[in-house]
Amino acid sequence: MIPRDDRVSTAYWTNAIEVLTRSVEEFRPFSHRFRAEDVRAGIIRTTANFDNALFLLGARYSAGHPASELADDVASVVTIWETWNQYAAQSADGFPLDPLTFDDKPPYYYALWLSSVARCVGVDPDVRVRMIEIVTAGGGADPVLGTLLGIEPVRDSVWHKRPFQNLLTAAVGEPARAEAALLRYVQAWEKNISFIWWAPALKAVQGDQFETYFGYWAWEAAGLVVARGLDDTALRASPYYPADLVDGMQDR
Repeated sequence: MIPRDDRVSTAYWTNAIEVLTRSVEEFRPFSHRFRAEDVRAGIIRTTANFDNALFLLGARYSAGHPASELADDVASVVTIWETWNQYAAQSADGFPLDPLTFDDKPPYYYALWLSSVARCVGVDPDVRVRMIEIVTAGGGADPVLGTLLGIEPVRDSVWHKRPFQNLLTAAVGEPARAEAALLRYVQAWEKNISFIWWAPALKAVQGDQFETYFGYWAWEAAGLVVARGLDDTALRASPYYPADLVDGMQDR
């Protein structure tokens, strides 16, 4: 298996997948099913496992696993997101949990990420329906999420103008303008994604031991290319563009 991300060693990716898989399975009893009898433990394990499951998805792609394998990871994150919102509605005394809503940038970005990977690799119809439900609970689809999920948006503007305004043009503009906007977005992606706490994680990597680095990928660019049938020739020069997601879709 050839890693798609060679910024770190093959051994690093092996270790990352082992660590993340073990963590996801350890916390699964609380994070993948609401446990009313122990809300406090559920909150702790669910918040931790949300990151674990997202990171595992990214690590598998970075390590070179077939893109089709990511469908199960998407479903896992969707389940955890649903469980998160259940715990948020039943927060333990003195231990509140806020629901994941698009008023905050990170949950919106996570929704873009999941919707994009799902669009590229294909997920079961029920998972798509559940994704639409968590997007609705988060505040509703803007034109970008609407394009990725194939649903009508509830608003005309993008949820967060910075740094996502170019995605709006990529989602609704005529093809030439959309492709130019997506190129601008990908070219500035590393700088623009800095609001996510894991963005500088590569700097923390020492040797083959897993840190929080799971690869840097502009998933949303691939999702919009597939959703709209855009020409991604110019995007393929970017180290952040997950071209294999698009290629895998075209091979199906």
